[in-house]
Amino acid sequence: MADIDWESWRKHVDYVVSKREVWYGIGDGDGNPLFTLPEPIDKDTPDQWMESTDLEVTFSARGTDGEINRLTDLLVMSALRDFDPSGKLPTAQGDYMLLVAFPGEDGVVRRGGMITHVEASDTDNDGVPAEITVHALNIMDVWNTIPAASWPAAWWAAAPYPNEGDESGLMYKTPRLMARIELATRTTFTWKHGPAGFVIRRLAQESLDATMMTQADPNGKRWIDDPYHIVEVPRTDLSPTIDLEAKDGFLWETVAGQAENSGLILGAYLWWPGDKPVRSWSLANSRMSPAQVDISPSQGTSQRREILQTFSHAMIVMTVKEVN
Repeated sequence: MADIDWESWRKHVDYVVSKREVWYGIGDGDGNPLFTLPEPIDKDTPDQWMESTDLEVTFSARGTDGEINRLTDLLVMSALRDFDPSGKLPTAQGDYMLLVAFPGEDGVVRRGGMITHVEASDTDNDGVPAEITVHALNIMDVWNTIPAASWPAAWWAAAPYPNEGDESGLMYKTPRLMARIELATRTTFTWKHGPAGFVIRRLAQESLDATMMTQADPNGKRWIDDPYHIVEVPRTDLSPTIDLEAKDGFLWETVAGQAENSGLILGAYLWWPGDKPVRSWSLANSRMSPAQVDISPSQGTSQRREILQTFSHAMIVMTVKEVN
């Protein structure tokens, strides 16, 4: 990927937000910006971004000169061969994010989500869309896609391997990387105790670490060695004490009830280079042992320190905040 002029992008987005109250853009699958979108014709986005609600935004498919715009060219024209009567199109080859920025407590806040599909409307019947509706997941969906690891150490020991079919005998078109993971059954592993904020943040970060350790790029590099997700850690935690059981369901279903009862709000935002540093636990890496990855070991001192960190690329930052 070409180098990104982050300073110019930040200035541009901040300027648009100052004039229009909101900025829309398209990013790659990791949240790095590609181009700015025109003002939408219609939108259906959550009033409260902590809700894990899908996004639906409609844009003009053409520029002021009548020619198809960059959004249409990227997400529609390249997929027309797969057009069906419903007007529903798959996204173009590759993953893209719908990016959204608006005013927040500390300046401009960025959110958005992964694009799932688009719908095109050809009102003139000339074979060229007049409007396209972009459907995307909410950035909050990260809480719904990461398993709450009951035994992170077992995930850490799992090695990705190519698999050509499932256990029923169904063969895949292309081999898939999989990893065998042992799930905990003893309550000494599954139950977490402590201040609600700490318990949920720790479970989220260790689950992210465990999940990324089991995944690898085609070149063999583990995702844990170049993460794109991290959990923010505040300086103080005044949340009540809870007991929480992690049984490898998704994080949202595991912690949402306890978070609400404890006066906590789950969230996520998109961080860009140049933003203020993220206060978080120091990063894990594939060279560390399970004991070294543990944020709160039963014996000894954790090697995971709370520090301020910056990154060279976009990051999705997960948050657990106390209600004021």
